Amino acid sequence: MELSTGEISRIKTLENGTQVSTPLTIQIISNIQPFGNQTAGALRYRCMASDGEQSIVMVLPMHLTPLVDEQKICRFTVLKIVRFNFTKKARPNEAPMAFIIVSDAEIVGTATEKLGNPEKSGAAQQPYQQQSFQQAPAQQQSYQPPQQSFQQAPPQQPRQQQQPHGNSSFMSRVGDTKPNVYGGGMAPVHTGSAPILHPIKDLNPYHSRWTIRARVTQKTGIKSWNKPNSQGRLFSVNLLDDSGEIRATTFTQQVDRLFPMLEAGKVYYISNAQVKMARQQFSTLNNQYELTFDDSTVIEQCQETTGVPQEQYEFVPLANLMKHDKGAIVDVLCVVRGVEDVVEITPRNGPTDRKMVKRDLSVVDKSGYQVRATVWGDDARDFKVPADAIVAFKGMRVGDFGGRTLSLPSIGSLTANPDIPEAHMLRGWYDSAGRNASFQTYESMGGGGGEARTDQIKTMAVVRDENVGGDRAEYFSVKGTIVFVRSTTLAYPGCASPDCSKKVIEDASTGQWRCEKCERSFASPEYRYIFSVNVSDETGQNWLQCFNEVGEQLLGCSANEMIRLQQTDEAAFNQRIADATFQEFLFRCRAKSETFNDNTRVRISVVTMAKVDYVAEAHRLNKLIEAFSM
Repeated sequence: MELSTGEISRIKTLENGTQVSTPLTIQIISNIQPFGNQTAGALRYRCMASDGEQSIVMVLPMHLTPLVDEQKICRFTVLKIVRFNFTKKARPNEAPMAFIIVSDAEIVGTATEKLGNPEKSGAAQQPYQQQSFQQAPAQQQSYQPPQQSFQQAPPQQPRQQQQPHGNSSFMSRVGDTKPNVYGGGMAPVHTGSAPILHPIKDLNPYHSRWTIRARVTQKTGIKSWNKPNSQGRLFSVNLLDDSGEIRATTFTQQVDRLFPMLEAGKVYYISNAQVKMARQQFSTLNNQYELTFDDSTVIEQCQETTGVPQEQYEFVPLANLMKHDKGAIVDVLCVVRGVEDVVEITPRNGPTDRKMVKRDLSVVDKSGYQVRATVWGDDARDFKVPADAIVAFKGMRVGDFGGRTLSLPSIGSLTANPDIPEAHMLRGWYDSAGRNASFQTYESMGGGGGEARTDQIKTMAVVRDENVGGDRAEYFSVKGTIVFVRSTTLAYPGCASPDCSKKVIEDASTGQWRCEKCERSFASPEYRYIFSVNVSDETGQNWLQCFNEVGEQLLGCSANEMIRLQQTDEAAFNQRIADATFQEFLFRCRAKSETFNDNTRVRISVVTMAKVDYVAEAHRLNKLIEAFSM
């Protein structure tokens, strides 16, 4: 295996942030070490790599992480680097540390030992002279890249030689150590030649010199926060190019400057923003990183929008919502069948002066299901979409009340009658057949509002023998009698916010209940059910876990009421428990294996439950008898 001898020496002379797309063959000569955020899906590796003469630090891309874990990439593996970025990191009283961040690579093979005799040096070298690059020694000619393959950023001009921002080029403004701070108003329109662009999917914290061309697909309103130790404002935008999406957030000092500049649907050149690990609780995008705009961020409107997509969706049919866990984020394309009036609500146990606005919609799609979707805040107030219109929802959160529901959080968005092929196809189907069709609902899956999915009813023995549950959730129905309710711990103190069910902790010094997710405190918690019941049928028994909605249906009151009875009226509390036992129900269940303290077990949770319809059950059993008699 032949390495690209001498190329690392040349690479170290490049400008910081240079993108290189010429193939480079090098060998890993050290142990591969993990670094950064090692949470699931964000693990990366770095190592020392050699071309036979010199070595350099190399950061491997995330898509190669499984190959490292499987030891297919290890010490002495030879890689063909297809595309990478060169970066220099300043060090006090030392030469800058040079390293390459790989975007794409292929495995050539694995040697038994180190190839060549590389120097142990990671420092960047002085920029080369043009003629020295062309007159490389003869022994280095086995791998001679074309001169133009290394795309160097234009050198930064001295401060006194720069032109005023009104006449300077975009890249000169990026290089300026003190960029123009625009006042309020629209972003300036870019003039002059287009800069060298960087794809969104390759942005990372180790490469600071880049420019992206992206479309703003979503823009939030300005939000405020007020904590004991800080207060401020922020807004966010989702940016899209043909390689992917990324979320960008602007905080207090820059909100007034940047908010009027960015408009949804328009395309911009953006540079000089901070790249950080994404906080997934605030984003629906499939990107491990996010951007933060600061006072050095440069934004210019791009008039040439060819090649920049409008929006990216991953639509989920309504019939497949049961395959997604509660809290999952999905995109949905549907027809609005009904629109209810705006409703103003007060959060339970929250501040009395805090009001929330919501609007419920009834939506359907070609899969034959009808689901309740809820929009909040300004989306609810400003919802002007008529019935029978097509709506594309991005970032809907799945709920499990009554089977399955959808809710549009503040980080989601909706587009009425989008100009995309899927919407045109849905419109054609609805106008020809869907308008007069009947639809299934998830409320009927438990056997109450319609025919239950009796083809999936299992006995306890079948549940045990088939070892239901695993890495992926499995859904089924069982018919059984509750013989015991575990009442020692019925509920937990939860957050009083409508969209949050996290556990809250009491602050003994203030008596307030604190939610770390919402970063808010409440005078009292909103108790939510979580308890187990032992359910038995003619073949065996099993423990099923019940959550809040099922608990309210089973015990006939809220968790707050049950906790009050437990503390003040033990007889009434015990009577509620007794009334719930020896009742027969049809349970819609979800089974999935969970690991805790290195112990793995299958947990079966109740999704919905309903009283047994004995007429329908008699018909089901009759069909089974007829099937056996054939």
